[in-house]
Amino acid sequence: MISQNADFVRRPRLLWLALGLVLVGAVLNVYFLFSNCPLDLAEDESHYWLWAQHLDYGYYSKPAGIAWVMYAAQRVAEFFGYWHIDHGMPALRLASIVFGLGSGLLSALLARRIWRDDRAAIAVIALSAGVPMFAVGSLLITIDAPMYFCWAAAVYCLWRRVESPSKPHWLYTAAFFIGLGMLFKPVLIAIPLCLLLAMRFDATIRAAFNNRHALFGSLLILLMQTPVVIWNYAHDWVTFRHIGTQGGLKGLESGHGSSGPWYKGLARMAEYLGGQAGGMGGIIFVLLVIAIVWAVRETRNAKLKTQNDPTRTRGVFLLAFALPLWLFYFFLNLVAGTQPNWPATSYFAAMILMAGWVVHFWPQDRGFRFWIIGTILFGVLAGSFMKNTQLLYPTAAAKLEPKRGTPAYFNNAWHPRRWDLSARIRGLEERGQVIARLAAQMKEQTGREPLIAATRWDDASSIQYYLPGRPFVFSIMSAIGGRESQYDIWPGLDQRTSGQLVHAGRDVLIIGDIPPAALEQVVTPAFDRLDAAERVGVEYHGLVLRELTVRRAYGFKGWPNATPTATTQGAH
Repeated sequence: MISQNADFVRRPRLLWLALGLVLVGAVLNVYFLFSNCPLDLAEDESHYWLWAQHLDYGYYSKPAGIAWVMYAAQRVAEFFGYWHIDHGMPALRLASIVFGLGSGLLSALLARRIWRDDRAAIAVIALSAGVPMFAVGSLLITIDAPMYFCWAAAVYCLWRRVESPSKPHWLYTAAFFIGLGMLFKPVLIAIPLCLLLAMRFDATIRAAFNNRHALFGSLLILLMQTPVVIWNYAHDWVTFRHIGTQGGLKGLESGHGSSGPWYKGLARMAEYLGGQAGGMGGIIFVLLVIAIVWAVRETRNAKLKTQNDPTRTRGVFLLAFALPLWLFYFFLNLVAGTQPNWPATSYFAAMILMAGWVVHFWPQDRGFRFWIIGTILFGVLAGSFMKNTQLLYPTAAAKLEPKRGTPAYFNNAWHPRRWDLSARIRGLEERGQVIARLAAQMKEQTGREPLIAATRWDDASSIQYYLPGRPFVFSIMSAIGGRESQYDIWPGLDQRTSGQLVHAGRDVLIIGDIPPAALEQVVTPAFDRLDAAERVGVEYHGLVLRELTVRRAYGFKGWPNATPTATTQGAH
């Protein structure tokens, strides 16, 4: 047990300032969303929104938690009458701000408890404000926001259990949040594994969890996964197979699982490291590494002094929840690619660890204080810039105008695709308007309402979200040799009822690139007539932000039996 009062540095004003900053940040994010936010709903966000229109207990790639959150967010917005604002985007993302508010409060409260210093609360909030990845990520309603909150709540409760091992309710509360978080993303199964690692290296932590309550808590976690198991049992364990392929296991899902030559694994590791450093703002990532080295050294020195040193206990605890998952994804790149957001939960404990490092050295070195303040200010400015890069688009448009219509246009250094990480979630509303206009032209020519299909699952969801009336947009990705998705569980373009093709004879507007083999073997034979592809630009703030590959297909006859193995690459 750790004494909760010994050597506690109390600065109530700093604690309240930290909590106030979290609240102010949430209010500013709400204002940003509802004041003509320039960031359109990302492909992942629109895909999860589409899940919410077809509620279930599980989905192809993830459990159902995010769909139910989006369903609730939409119902609340409709009830209070603000769903119509900006296509409903602010209403959906409001849920992310609520989760972010909870995560921020938990990080401040845990920082002060684990370091026994109110100054650690303001330190972790200030440092987190300087992370560009947090600034943008806190606005997006993907699985990361609720998953991060559940991870934070579980880790907080586990530390409270370490402080008070005689109070089992903290352990059961942690188990509840682990189980709840796994309904968003199964990665929270890493929490018990991280805890086992902490127990291995610290006797105080081991004593807090080496009892029957830990077993009962584990059973609670498993019981909460019942809907996921039942749904997957009825769908050939598709979610588990999908996760397996993301982990580099071959043969579980078409189109995935190949690791490639060994040097590609090293390249992916370097890309992962660069992505993490960039997302953290560069300098703050370097300082975080220094803080971790300091924590390892402090923990090791404490172990040499005594077996019950609180310094070692908190060091082991924070390192156990910061490093293993981050390193797991780092080495996973040897066999499979990863995404920059995958290790996000590792930073909850890492930022608290860094806060302790800052508090420790803050009074000792003026130069240290200069670097910390400068790093935070740089991160805040970088995060603000990333959310408002459209302010530079008119300048970029003027520089690019002489090259419009040439191959050099999109390869020019001034084009946002070369320097704006948020370009992929800009201009999606305009893309929907362009596609709606193309569909209207096709209807005017034929007198028939065309169906719309995309060659990627994520494009299909995003296009549907921003189309007037939101008609269903089909994904033909797996039909032309790409990976499967939720669209392969729902009725598709090739749907048949009593052996009859439901969409026989329908015209289809196809958006996206098609591999040559798939075009010849699958798409062309599936229609009476297929027009040649054309490239259509999407204008955004005076420049062509993206080009779409568009094909008009007439008289659908159904997909032929043979499907090529090539993987499609969508046009964004």
